[in-house]
Amino acid sequence: MSDDVATPQLLSTNIFDSAAEAIEAIGAADVLGLGVRVSNRLVAEDESDELVEEWIVELLSSVPTTDEE
Repeated sequence: MSDDVATPQLLSTNIFDSAAEAIEAIGAADVLGLGVRVSNRLVAEDESDELVEEWIVELLSSVPTTDEE
């Protein structure tokens, strides 16, 4: 990555139970001009063997950029 491009700082990590909630958080971050990093994972439910999906939305101080060189 170029030296003149600042790496965004992680502001917070938020975990949501549904994609709809994650999408709402992403929209709010866009309105505020923040960057996001999104991932999902399967986790075991507390009292059963079932796996449930969680959505992780990390809010960043700015939108990440890539160096296309």
